[in-house]
Amino acid sequence: MGIQTQSATIAAIILLALGINLGLQERRVEHRGAFIGLLTAFFFYDLSFVLYQVNAGGFFTRMLMFSGAGVAQASVRFFSRYLNSPMANARLITNACTIIVAVLGVTRFGESALLGVLVAGLAVGAYGYGIFRLYQRYRKSQSVVEVRRLSYLVFGGAVSVGFSTLDLLPAAGLSFPAFGHLLTCVYLYFWTQVIQRSRLLDLRELLGRGLAMLVQSVAVWIILLALLVWVGDKTGLLLFNTLLAGVVLYFTFEPITTRIERWIGRVLFRDTAILRDQLGALRRDLANVIHMGDLVDRVLDRLQASRRVTHASIYLLESNASAYYSLRSIGPLDTERVNVVEGRAFFDALRAEKILSIENIDGELFELEDGSERTPERERLVAIRQTMLDMSAGYAFAVLAKDRLVGVLNIQDDRTREAFSSSEIDMLASLTMQISTVLENSELFEQLKERDRLQVMGEMAAGMAHEIRNPLGAIKAAGQLLDPDTLDEEQREFVEVIIEESDRLNHVLSQFLEYARPYRGSLQACALAPVLERVCKLLGANAPDLDIELSVPADLPQVVGDADQLVQVCLNLGRNAVDAMLEAPQAEESALFLSARVTQLRGEQRVEVEIRDTGPGIPPEVRRQLFVPFFTTKKHGTGLGLAICQRILQHHDAKIRVHSTPNEGTRMSFALPVADPEHRLSGEHRRRLTAEVD
Repeated sequence: MGIQTQSATIAAIILLALGINLGLQERRVEHRGAFIGLLTAFFFYDLSFVLYQVNAGGFFTRMLMFSGAGVAQASVRFFSRYLNSPMANARLITNACTIIVAVLGVTRFGESALLGVLVAGLAVGAYGYGIFRLYQRYRKSQSVVEVRRLSYLVFGGAVSVGFSTLDLLPAAGLSFPAFGHLLTCVYLYFWTQVIQRSRLLDLRELLGRGLAMLVQSVAVWIILLALLVWVGDKTGLLLFNTLLAGVVLYFTFEPITTRIERWIGRVLFRDTAILRDQLGALRRDLANVIHMGDLVDRVLDRLQASRRVTHASIYLLESNASAYYSLRSIGPLDTERVNVVEGRAFFDALRAEKILSIENIDGELFELEDGSERTPERERLVAIRQTMLDMSAGYAFAVLAKDRLVGVLNIQDDRTREAFSSSEIDMLASLTMQISTVLENSELFEQLKERDRLQVMGEMAAGMAHEIRNPLGAIKAAGQLLDPDTLDEEQREFVEVIIEESDRLNHVLSQFLEYARPYRGSLQACALAPVLERVCKLLGANAPDLDIELSVPADLPQVVGDADQLVQVCLNLGRNAVDAMLEAPQAEESALFLSARVTQLRGEQRVEVEIRDTGPGIPPEVRRQLFVPFFTTKKHGTGLGLAICQRILQHHDAKIRVHSTPNEGTRMSFALPVADPEHRLSGEHRRRLTAEVD
């Protein structure tokens, strides 16, 4: 067996392993099918070549010809798909040649050495044409990083095609070392890494992976060699040691692989190793961080210490969700605040893709047709690119919390033309998950602090209200004790003002105390029909000329609630509607509609109560402040009615929804949990119902 046959044997085995490894990948890999076809074609070609050399012609000559035509077909198919180019002429020529080979292969010409050389030339030609099209893509590319990386693949492909062509020289009687099979195999291994990661890796990373594979192979070979030397000429021990070798390799392969890759990484990729160490230390630091300021400082300090970035920043979402702002950055920024509306294209794309690269954005812009300068897609990409430039972001990583984009981590390195490697991008992407956890904890901590602060202020306000009511009662009593006969007309008016204003202030304090008082209702199963009928009677007594309609189905299920408090809520909403309609110019055409119906809310069955009027509607600027305490548009209102209603409904696991159209009326509704069956109740409702039964 000559060196060419040996190299073809090794290449066939490695190509088979690469194809199986890629085929067993669980995650979706782009162009995987076409590349597995290319690996399979080269595997059968190398295998056919070995069998042809060993058996000296015959059937295996035809097998070699057919497999050579398969390499040509697989090469055209893979490169056309990877480059997103039809390659119609190459496909036509390859198909025609394949048909000719298939016809001649079953005749006596199938064993012709000349035909075999021509078929081998067809395979190398189609494979080389694919490399040439890759070279054309390299010449057209305008991205510096893309050009650099494509140059690696083009150079490697040229070497592979060149040595594969030299493998044909022995057929012409010329002696030359045959390395084409092995070099093509190594080149396809690099392509395997490209396909698995859906991006072109830089040469250093490819070289590192190749060295890691070589060292791993040597380590496995040493283990097998040691066990075989132990066997010696003892045939009976061979099966036992073979099994033992498999067990040893199974338990030692992964730790050996990890240590070898780590060692090679520290030798060849020292910058990446330092970044990995700094990010590891950062993860330990963030375990004890709760404030956003500390989070930003620690992240940026670690990134700066890694010496891997020249620009880095974290943009956080403002409390009103109108913009993202940067507390601090490494390197200058063109803008420290990005409005959500102005950067909508960037934020939408980042939320969807999780990672954005300005290098990829440039590539997509370049691939658009020349006549598409004003298309929406080009405008979207240009807007994304401009936002990233403003934020000094070569790469942008989304910081998500419950599907909300709460922050953006940006990094850039201006000192090198090489982009960040895949492993570095993966490390930074995993960091964003911990950042999102810290931000969620920070929000929760601030909410707890705010709740405690409001609770203390509420207790103080309630105490002050009680203290005010005592002297207020004394003032009113003193005014009432004055003898009207001893006062003149002006003095009597002053006394009446004192009594009226004391009553009004007492009413405000009473409502405030009701709003601030802890919930004391009793949640239980209750029917809504009696509640709404009672509300209609009370509203009708106050507005006898108003048309009030009630619509409640006979089979309406019971709800979980406090009947008296539900009456208070509906009565308050109804009175607001009545007041709005009576003050409107078209008051004589006014009508009030109360209804209840079964609906679905977040997959749960509920009963929706709706109060609709035909009034003038609510202006948008007023609608935004409806539930703010002490906000009112009435002359004698306190501004606490709707706030109290919303608070009552919060304890009923519901909230008021407002729909209003100017000059068409207002619709207010809330959805209450159904009381039956019990398993549909929330845990809190079930606990309250159980407590009532007990």
